[in-house]
Amino acid sequence: ASLERVANATAIDAAGLVPDLVSSNSWVQVVEEVEPLEMLEVQLCNSTAPFILIARLRAAMRASTARRKYIVNVSAMEGQFGRGYKGPGHPHTNMAKAAVNMLTRTSSREMFETDQILMTSVDTGWITDERPHTTKMRLAEEGFHAPLDLVDGAARVYDPIVMGEAGEDQFGCFLKDYQPAAW
Repeated sequence: ASLERVANATAIDAAGLVPDLVSSNSWVQVVEEVEPLEMLEVQLCNSTAPFILIARLRAAMRASTARRKYIVNVSAMEGQFGRGYKGPGHPHTNMAKAAVNMLTRTSSREMFETDQILMTSVDTGWITDERPHTTKMRLAEEGFHAPLDLVDGAARVYDPIVMGEAGEDQFGCFLKDYQPAAW
């Protein structure tokens, strides 16, 4: 959204949403500052919903005559345990992404060996800036924007399917920049 549209309250962000104009948000909050409802919403969207969808759709995927079947869990670097630095902000999103990574790591081999379902976790890359509005606007005025866009993120999520259709089976891994990376 342009700075002019934000000032006129007519802005829509890259995801089609009205920008959140708060000066602090859960991206910068530490554990005791994150509201319980916010924590639950993030868990439901990022780990609970994928778990339920996978569990309930598995029979249909098993019955499919498709040569390959895919589950691509959308994750992020926040879900990695092996990173050298992990700041205190947004612990609830870190938890959620770590949970979906563990779902992939735990279930993918069995799902591939039993039903030929290829399940991966994929980091979309830095496609949005989740910092509070005032910080985002200051940085935008200085010329900053996230290095990738939504199309880049979608391409990364789609890539395990493209690779699978080309004969390269990827499953049970965390993909960062189109390559397997450490959990």
